[in-house]
Amino acid sequence: MKILAIYAGSFNPFHIGHLNIARKSERIFGKGNVLIAIGINPSKPQIGDPTIRLQEIENSTGITTIFYDCFLHELIEQKEKEGYNVILVRGLRNGDDLAYEDNQLKFIRDFKDDINVVFIRCDEQYEHISSSAIRQLQLIRPGMGDKYCVVYK
Repeated sequence: MKILAIYAGSFNPFHIGHLNIARKSERIFGKGNVLIAIGINPSKPQIGDPTIRLQEIENSTGITTIFYDCFLHELIEQKEKEGYNVILVRGLRNGDDLAYEDNQLKFIRDFKDDINVVFIRCDEQYEHISSSAIRQLQLIRPGMGDKYCVVYK
């Protein structure tokens, strides 16, 4: 069975901290074995055209990128049916992220208890960067958050 590491998130915008986790995932699981999966978080505002964002993430990272419009456990089950041994990659900046991700994982396990998860911590220089903070910077002064973004349209 081929390994598929799914790095899922809203990635809105996809920033240098996300890229750091994606590259670490490739080093661990191998190039071609990582999938960036963009989901929609209804509690977060969407910036720009999502189709363009997907293409730009894939072009800038060289990693296959998809949208999924189902629950994450359903995407994982779909990929398992396609013959993959799926590992969910969750990126962490700090202990607050770990507490949040641990809680989210409990919900996912309510629907899929045999999920394989790997937490990957970002490098120290990216700990303060978040999509929410970038969106706030962009509201205050358009273009101000661009320095952190791999893709921002």
